[in-house]
Amino acid sequence: MVPELAVHQRGLVDRKILFADSEVEARYILPFVDRRWKIPFAVLDLREGRPLVFDGPFRLDRFRFRTVSRTDELRPIESVSLDELRELAHFDPWWVFRRSTGVQRPWVEAVFATNIARPWRLFGRTVNVSDLAFSSRLDRLEEIWARGPMLRSLKLRMGEVDLFALRSGSKGETARPQRNPSKAL
Repeated sequence: MVPELAVHQRGLVDRKILFADSEVEARYILPFVDRRWKIPFAVLDLREGRPLVFDGPFRLDRFRFRTVSRTDELRPIESVSLDELRELAHFDPWWVFRRSTGVQRPWVEAVFATNIARPWRLFGRTVNVSDLAFSSRLDRLEEIWARGPMLRSLKLRMGEVDLFALRSGSKGETARPQRNPSKAL
């Protein structure tokens, strides 16, 4: 069996996506992750216009993504309910929505609250998410890569960290390990 290649969040910049009807260029692809580490959709920040939601599926094809979907299936971020956004997380170290135009303010604020690109505490140390590793089909999150001063890089998998404690809108500052904390060190 050939191992599946991971797709990293920092590699989802300036990507071409070949739809069934045309090719589009996305400045950023931002997968949103639920509590089961599944990806219900991704937000595409296109070269022109406002960010749009894409429900997938994707397939990695060398240096671009392919999909059987059509571009007319892309939808505005406002089509995702605010309640649904509250149940998701994403990693956007570039804070793309700060410069988005045409997006209603409640959705911009809801997206900000789901971002895990901020310092947090793990085992008494301050760390930052440095990258996320996704499956090659962009249908699930595989690992969270984190690092901090005087700390080697950590690769955290589902069950080793509470993903939702990392969000900007969460009340606590500590990401609670959920099992076997010594493994992460």
